[in-house]
Formats: sequence, C-alpha cells, structure tokens
Amino acid sequence: MTLIREHGVEAVSMRHVAEQVETGPASLYAYFESRDVLLEHVLDAVYGRVELVELGALDWREALGGTITNTIETLEFYPGLSAVALGTIPTLPGALRLAEHELALMEAGGIAEDRAALAVDLIAQFAAVTAVERTVRHDRARGDGEREHVRTAYQNADPQLFPRVTRSAALLTGPDERARRDFTIRVIIAGIEQDPGDGSDRMRVRHAG
Repeated sequence: MTLIREHGVEAVSMRHVAEQVETGPASLYAYFESRDVLLEHVLDAVYGRVELVELGALDWREALGGTITNTIETLEFYPGLSAVALGTIPTLPGALRLAEHELALMEAGGIAEDRAALAVDLIAQFAAVTAVERTVRHDRARGDGEREHVRTAYQNADPQLFPRVTRSAALLTGPDERARRDFTIRVIIAGIEQDPGDGSDRMRVRHAG
C-alpha cells in the first residue's frame, strides 16, 4: 500500500511488491494468482480503512453523505487504485463492511431494500469515478488555468447556437471540485429517498413523445 501511495498503481508489479516484503515473486503467486488479484486485495484493504460515519446525533442522510465523502478521500490517497474499483465486483470483507454500513444507514432512513441495493452499487461507482477524476486532474496539474481556459471557451462560443452555455459560463465553471462532489452526493441521496413512483410516469410519457 505504501508503494501505491508514493508511486501510484502503475508502479506495482509482483516483483516490486516481493522486494518490499523481502520475498520472491514465486512466494507471492502462492497467495495471489496475478497482479490483478493482488490489486483487488489491496483495494479491499483500503476499503477497510474508510472511516464509517455512524448515525449517533446525525441524520441518516448526513451519515451516508459523510461515509461517501470518506470513501472518496480514502481512495484518492492511493493514486490509480480507484480505477481498479471500476473493473471489479467487490466480494472481500472490506467492501462488504462498507456496503453493510450503507445498507444499515438506508434501512434506518426507511429506504426500501431494492432501492438500497441499487444505491450501494451507484455509490461505489460514484466514489471510484470521482477519485479517478481527482487523480487525473492532479497528475495534469493545470489547476485554475484549466478552469479559466474552459470558461473562456464557453464565453466565446457562438451565442446563436449555444445561448445558455455562453450565458452560464461562469456558473458552469465556477464551483470547485469539493462543491461539485458535495452537490452530487446530495443529489444521489435525494434520488435514493425519492419514492419510486415520483415522476416515473412523466418520464415515460416524455420519452415516448
């Protein structure tokens, strides 16, 4: 895990890990049949480090939102590992611990089990994608310069073709990563809580039209 934290997932090979633990690659293969399997176990160990936000005096929404935030920030601490999360279906104890906690919070909020089950998958995808995006942006290290470039491009777009984009250029590019992350978490939780019948008929009619 130290190797990933300091150098990223790309630096991980069976040989490098073997050197870190002072053994031979053949010994590692006795436990992990491939690099991919090794990374899945590392990912699960990271999931096991996520600080779970308990209900206590908090509302279930706040506890769930805090747990999602902690998941993202923990993944970000290990560059590239979140990409592993996008390509695997978690079955190991660390991931199950996280899913169990999320399900318990949603149960406390009266969320139906089928919606809660879908939400666990959605939350895992969102956390991984957000951590991947943050890692990519950090590697590119463009910062405010990139945001200003995008804002200028929006402002200079053809107002006849893109009137709303040009008008909203500052709004589209103003919020920072944390504001965007927190907004998305609130939207996800609001969607989880919404009754499954709310708006579904309207959406079907709109799609049919």
